[in-house]
Amino acid sequence: MALATADSGRQGDVADRPTAVRYQVLLLATASSFMLYVDRYCLGELLKHDSVTLELGLNHNDLLVAWSLSAFFWSYALLQVPSGWLADRFGPRWLMTFYVIGWSLCAAATGWVNGFVSLFAVRIGLGVMQAGAYPTSGNIVSRWMPLAERARASSVIALGGRLGAATALVMTTALITWSWRATMMIYGVIGCFLGAAFAIVARDWPAQHPRLNAAELALIERGRPSQTGLSVQTQANSQPLRAFAQLVRSASMWAMCVAQFATNIGWVFLLTWLPRYLTEVRGVTSQLGANMNAIILFTGMFGMLSGGGLTDVLSRRLGLRHGRALPLALSRFLAAGAYLAVPYLESPWEAMAAFCIVSFATDLGVPGTWAYTQDVGGPYVAAVLGWGNMWGNLGAAIAPVVIGRLSGEEEVMDWNLALLLCAGAFVVSGIAAFFIDATKPVVTSAD
Repeated sequence: MALATADSGRQGDVADRPTAVRYQVLLLATASSFMLYVDRYCLGELLKHDSVTLELGLNHNDLLVAWSLSAFFWSYALLQVPSGWLADRFGPRWLMTFYVIGWSLCAAATGWVNGFVSLFAVRIGLGVMQAGAYPTSGNIVSRWMPLAERARASSVIALGGRLGAATALVMTTALITWSWRATMMIYGVIGCFLGAAFAIVARDWPAQHPRLNAAELALIERGRPSQTGLSVQTQANSQPLRAFAQLVRSASMWAMCVAQFATNIGWVFLLTWLPRYLTEVRGVTSQLGANMNAIILFTGMFGMLSGGGLTDVLSRRLGLRHGRALPLALSRFLAAGAYLAVPYLESPWEAMAAFCIVSFATDLGVPGTWAYTQDVGGPYVAAVLGWGNMWGNLGAAIAPVVIGRLSGEEEVMDWNLALLLCAGAFVVSGIAAFFIDATKPVVTSAD
């Protein structure tokens, strides 16, 4: 029996009011995204405190601190595709449970480290376990949400991550005065409970869920290509190397990879160099600069939610080809224009407003990126999303070094050149985005 059809125990009129099981699954995926970013970014906040670095035998300017922070991104980027393929192969229910509990145990283990070696190992492990989170979430959205709601659902999950990043700064700072080791263990326990909840509530396919009625199943399947869940599962189980060959031959997918890579080069400035820019160039205090930076990042959340709705609306009116590509491309040009305007703005608040536009525009295009991979991934949605996400994270990993090296010595930054480089990266991303085509499957068949 095909998995994408209701079983004999789920008889009833499709016109009945649909159940809302899909939203429960979406809520848990969003909560997982929230803890994903809490556990990822709390270390940066911890290492700002002398009490932590001294206890670990480190100091703020030590190269070992930089390696501790960057270790996560390399393992995270390189494991995107393998972990995504596992979700496609074995289904998202147990893989997501495994990933959430796995990275939560790594977060808890951070509370037991005693120096650089153990900290480095834990961060590598965190990156390995978190690598599958977003690819698997993309797989969940493709299976559980109607085609017309994919971008909006993706924006909600991604918004959970942004909220988690902001919360990590505030919550970790508040708890560290009590015990930084206990704080990490608390984060780990919360994540383990969340992973268990996902295993209880979710299923690999909507038709497998005992509380999902025929009306909701019909709603989820509306507009979906005519493939049964069983046929998709069978394809995902066979010949992954051939499917990967199709992936790397797709010009549209390479355009998406370039767009994500270049986007992160421009966006990571907001997380790395911006606090220093605000104090050195705009003359604000460190505290005021931190508050301004928080406002800038918070603005991106509105872009994330707006982008989901915008992408879905444009896709219905203009079709998938332009509905997915235009929000991504135009938002990148908007971010580039905001970067170019910053040197001509006199007030630090005017500059902050321009950076807010960068943040808003960046996140405006994220839902379209997720929706595109769900449209073209076929039986390998998680692996395809992971492939693009890998290139995006490689861009994030090299961005601070590239911008710093090309913009002068560490002590004497040419800030206008740095802003120009960020603007140029967004222009490249916008041009590449015009070439993505969600109407052409990247993986047509694995057989």
